[in-house]
Amino acid sequence: MKFNYIWKNNKPSSEIEIISNPSNKELLSTFEQHVFQSITLSATDFKTNRQVMIELNDIEAIEASGHFTKIFLIDGTELLLNKILKELSYLESFGLVRINNSMILNLNQIRSFASGSHARLEVITKQQNKYIVSRHYAKSIKERLI
Repeated sequence: MKFNYIWKNNKPSSEIEIISNPSNKELLSTFEQHVFQSITLSATDFKTNRQVMIELNDIEAIEASGHFTKIFLIDGTELLLNKILKELSYLESFGLVRINNSMILNLNQIRSFASGSHARLEVITKQQNKYIVSRHYAKSIKERLI
């Protein structure tokens, strides 16, 4: 099977167009399942001290807390991860991006944003939580949201 790539600047970066013969429908369905399979993290529920597998889609934000990180889920649950934020930089390709020195935010959970003071960005999530994007990260976040 041959793949032909055509790059268009006017295409949104969040969209990929696939044109194929109908006989490849089964193959493309399998491909799509592999691409969109849920990615998980193993974190600790500090109330019960149990390991919990969480899907990245369920994460609202991740906050630095010393040598650990706190994970805030969309249902309000807080979990603990034995990693620092720098070790989680690979999550950016899954929509979890750094917004300041101590926070990573899931871009899929953003409901609205507005300019704040000192060239910062104020972000409101679907759960009505407010986060401040530092001026260092504000431009790249705006570009990804627009």
